[in-house]
Amino acid sequence: MGDVKVYWLVVASSEFIFSVYEGGIRYIVSLERKTCSCGRFQHDEIPCAHAMTVLKKKNIKDVHPYCSDYYKHDALTNTYAVPMEPMPDKNDWTAPKCVLKEVVLPPRYKKMPGRPRKKRKKNPDEKLSTKTNCCGRCGQEGHK
Repeated sequence: MGDVKVYWLVVASSEFIFSVYEGGIRYIVSLERKTCSCGRFQHDEIPCAHAMTVLKKKNIKDVHPYCSDYYKHDALTNTYAVPMEPMPDKNDWTAPKCVLKEVVLPPRYKKMPGRPRKKRKKNPDEKLSTKTNCCGRCGQEGHK
């Protein structure tokens, strides 16, 4: 089976708003607001495939202004800038007495009414039946 090429058409509505047509579906991309109607651009805070198509059409090679600061090197550096003290040995831990007195029990088991299920529920993509009809004399499939 060969790869199917999908061509996307980019139509500019203004300097920052574009319509991207993918297989008959229209997606609206706003580079200024960093949004796309597919929802990925604003959810992931990095350009989605539709926004990348628009950026490529506009010959914009630097996509960093369209990415969230969380993905940039400075954010990672600042995350680990604060020194973290290691935990002491488990023998040196001190727990409050009120916590030590509490007894945590497992949840109560409630038996469900009815006969228990013998087989597991199968996924929709699994075969419903694995048995095939076989002949009683020769053992071949397709006839009895």
